[in-house]
Amino acid sequence: MKEFHAIFVISCIAVLAPLLNRIPIFARAPIVAIELLLGMLVGPSGVGLVSADSALDFLREFGLAYLFFQAGFEFNQMEITGKPLRLGLYAWLVSLGLSIVISGLLYVVGLVESPLLVALILPTTAFGILILMLRQSGELDNEFGHYVLGVAAVSEIGPLILASIALARHDHHLHQTLLSALFMAIGLATIVFLKRARSDRLADSVVSWLGDSELLPIRISLVILLGFISFADRLGMELVVGSYMAGMAVAVLVHGTKAEILEERLTAIGSGFLIPLFFIESGASFDLPALVSSPASVVQFIVFCAAFLVIRLAPLNLYRGTLPDQDMPALALLSSTTLPLVVALTYLGVARGQLTPETASALVGAAMVTVTAFPTVAFWLRGPHEKSRFESGVSLVAHAVADWFSTQASSGLARLSPQWRDELQGFEQRVRNLFSGPAK
Repeated sequence: MKEFHAIFVISCIAVLAPLLNRIPIFARAPIVAIELLLGMLVGPSGVGLVSADSALDFLREFGLAYLFFQAGFEFNQMEITGKPLRLGLYAWLVSLGLSIVISGLLYVVGLVESPLLVALILPTTAFGILILMLRQSGELDNEFGHYVLGVAAVSEIGPLILASIALARHDHHLHQTLLSALFMAIGLATIVFLKRARSDRLADSVVSWLGDSELLPIRISLVILLGFISFADRLGMELVVGSYMAGMAVAVLVHGTKAEILEERLTAIGSGFLIPLFFIESGASFDLPALVSSPASVVQFIVFCAAFLVIRLAPLNLYRGTLPDQDMPALALLSSTTLPLVVALTYLGVARGQLTPETASALVGAAMVTVTAFPTVAFWLRGPHEKSRFESGVSLVAHAVADWFSTQASSGLARLSPQWRDELQGFEQRVRNLFSGPAK
């Protein structure tokens, strides 16, 4: 059967990618970037060894679900709180506001059809991918890694919550908002219940089952994953939302107990097969001819590549005094790294008639650039070598862009009437009081 041939090719690439990563020329490239590029090479846009079919599409979708399941699991494990999460929220709100402006302009000139959906896609960040990259580079547990994950967590959870509402039909937005709120409430209540239900006795039982090579704990975790996905689907939510909540639920159940050994088993399932399959198949499924089919598509691709980065340069001033200046370009590049949500939202946008295939290809193509090029440059800039003139220039440009946006915002505020200015300053103080907490 041709499906087995395709899976064999994908498995070969999954083995080849980490081997290539050991070669000096590819050493700073994230493994997922290598998987994407090799997927494009063997796909219909390349040599044609792998073609899309229903079986592979389902496995790819399940790999996407498992990526978010693992991200939810590790989000709880990382315990990202305090200042990194607070600044991440401010940075995402600034990026979202700028994204709305850019999407509105693109809509006015006729380059996009659904500005709301595009505005939601541009400020997304791939939290699960960045965890893999930061772990690979050895920066997962340092201060820089915490601030990267802080903005990444908000930039993934925020769009996850808003995605179902943005994709709802124009006369069902309120209805979908209520269903989304219901799902989040039930999901959070389930997580709280599991946190209270866990015990050392339960953890000992899990360890005992694992020690006896039993598969029951893993099967229970997969049941939780599929249950959350099924329930989210029934309420009109996207599968990645259910996957994320399921990961948090399993993490709450075992975190801080002897049952944390379960994480290794679940990670092995995802990182060993399902997640590489998603990236390789995403590369193979990428429609390169659609991207270059017209000058408008090429323009969209260029604009989206720039937009993904520009909206992340704007809020850099929020991190001044917290991170060294030389870390700012790398922070902007890594927080611009996205792909899974872009793939999921563009696929749904095309299916529901809100995006054209050309616009979807341009967005996915630009997202592939963020995954392959941006982290490679970011880790190179943070490499253990003397700062070059090029790196100084990159830092200077990043700060110049951030200063320009800060100046424009200050000028706009100064032109407001005193009453509006006082209202905005009061709102800012209330937000700071709401999210204030000890830095971690």
